[in-house]
Amino acid sequence: MLTDYKINVKLKLAALWTSLMFLYIYCDYFELKTPGKIESLINLHTPVGEATPKLLVIFSLIMIVPTLMICLSALLRPKLNKWLNIAVATALSCISLLILTGNLTNFDPWYLFYGLYQVVELVVLGIIIYSAWRWPKVAIS
Repeated sequence: MLTDYKINVKLKLAALWTSLMFLYIYCDYFELKTPGKIESLINLHTPVGEATPKLLVIFSLIMIVPTLMICLSALLRPKLNKWLNIAVATALSCISLLILTGNLTNFDPWYLFYGLYQVVELVVLGIIIYSAWRWPKVAIS
């Protein structure tokens, strides 16, 4: 008989954040294969305007946070961990919803994959929020 061990919520959250980062990386990698993307990069165009040092710092901060959530989910104390996971996943869900809305309103068949990634990312973020929200409480005797 196979044994199914209960996974600690910290490990579950770290695994979910890791999965999310892979989704981000592969989505951006596949976007490089779309028509005009390389030229857009060379010409310093981004979806929100021209690339500037300030904008690159903002993009970096947005990506550093979920990257750090992998280790923070494993290392932080439960109370802070719970609320940080909920807050960060909620904020990133809002960004994903904005991106998905943009893809739906400016439909381009080359970006169907991008919409797919946004939906899967939203599911993973939802599972992060749900898992953190339902963090088991320790009974005090």
